[in-house]
Amino acid sequence: MIDATPYLPFRATRNTSDGHSERVYWEIAEAAHPDVPSWLEIVREVEPLFGPMPTFEITLARNIARGTALCVRDHEATVLGGVLIRPVPHSQISWLAVRKSARGRRIGHTLVADALSRYASAAEVVVDTFGDDNQDGHAARRLYESFGFQAAEHLDRGPEGGTRQRFRLVRE
Repeated sequence: MIDATPYLPFRATRNTSDGHSERVYWEIAEAAHPDVPSWLEIVREVEPLFGPMPTFEITLARNIARGTALCVRDHEATVLGGVLIRPVPHSQISWLAVRKSARGRRIGHTLVADALSRYASAAEVVVDTFGDDNQDGHAARRLYESFGFQAAEHLDRGPEGGTRQRFRLVRE
């Protein structure tokens, strides 16, 4: 099991469609079994980009049990985004997605930062993401690059046919 990070609330302000601003609250925590239906909604949203994930619920349950499924929840306990990480010594972000309605609120950034904090002693962390030719994957690539990940070897195509590339974050 990876060292647990305490419950972290976040506050942000966003503009509403009528021109007013509102405070938005969310938390990052280890996922729990009541979160599963909300995660599966996100899976359905990203399947056109990621490809079919018929065993995701089993994978998620395994990660919840070992404390390697992290999520950001809003004040209504809806999962806004989630990340699965592989425990040390693998040091890998193995899955990350943010609900379409929650994108642009730094939720992906929050998830990556928390995942990396759990790998503080790792010399290298890897993540497999979309190839540069995948327009819909550019935001993910920019996110990882913002943390210092470097594009590395190309991988086999994803199940939906898109290109994939491994990114590496090497720490001194």
